[in-house]
Amino acid sequence: MKQLIKIVGVFVCLAGLSLSAAVDFVPSFDDPPVSEEFIANIEAALPSEPIVEPKSHRRILIVSATSGFRHQSIPTGNLALEKMGASTGAYAAVISDDPANFEPDVLAGFDTVVLLNTTQDFFMPHRRQRENFSEEDWRQLQQRHNRLIDNLVDYVRQGGGLMGIHSATDSCYNHEEYGKMIGGYFWGHPWNANHNVTIVVEDPDHATMRPVFGDTKSFELVEEIYQFREEPYSRDRLRILLHLDPERSDEVSGKRREDNDYPVAWVQQFGEGRGFYTSLGHNHHIFWNPTLLRHFLAGIQFATGDLEADTTPSAQIDMPHMHSAACGCQ
Repeated sequence: MKQLIKIVGVFVCLAGLSLSAAVDFVPSFDDPPVSEEFIANIEAALPSEPIVEPKSHRRILIVSATSGFRHQSIPTGNLALEKMGASTGAYAAVISDDPANFEPDVLAGFDTVVLLNTTQDFFMPHRRQRENFSEEDWRQLQQRHNRLIDNLVDYVRQGGGLMGIHSATDSCYNHEEYGKMIGGYFWGHPWNANHNVTIVVEDPDHATMRPVFGDTKSFELVEEIYQFREEPYSRDRLRILLHLDPERSDEVSGKRREDNDYPVAWVQQFGEGRGFYTSLGHNHHIFWNPTLLRHFLAGIQFATGDLEADTTPSAQIDMPHMHSAACGCQ
């Protein structure tokens, strides 16, 4: 009888391991390698110095997992950000889509998390893989994803750093606190990857803007530009740094915002932590534009706490010229 009980116990244990293995999903992607041409372009554009000297050795986690659309520029962006950390000495980058990195004790070992073109519930399998999982396994995977995003929210709220690039706002739509933490949710891109756009430096004296753009008031770009849902995006919560000027950009259809407000980059204080977001990062060439690499660098150094910058929301600042510019009323 004891032997039978032992055998049954082993069976139950193995069954438990099997169930655990079924939901222990780690995202993996068959991205093509970055071409030699793209590598050369990146290396030629890399900054050689940080925006400010880091206060200590900084370690950042770069995540680019996707369960929806996957940007072809992800490997290019990963490589550029990794190389920029090495070329400037501003940080060391760990590039990983392993969900285990979002456990609290592991997150605590990073100064900042960078979400590079994540989409949807990014630690979940793509919906095309749904049939490979039972109802129970899928439920457990969703619970795990929600718990890990809760961990990220807690990490930032308690003093960590977060940087979102491009489709980081096309992620975690059903997680209200994520939306507040990232600052907004994707609501389409009237300006697609081939459109000519004019980006206005809305807050030129901001600590994350002045070292990057200097006296540049606006610049032209070929890039996909997002518009954001009316909630949770708000100038009452965010410090807007860059915006698109629709009057000086290609004429497009699909614009939804009645206020004509199309922000491109912002910062915010989230609890005790720091958040920086830029919607630039769809096209490959963004990651070998020298100015935009410094834009990313400033964002990362703000998120790590090395680059101190004002996070007072735009609506609380008396800058009428900026408000009129944001509305395309110049």
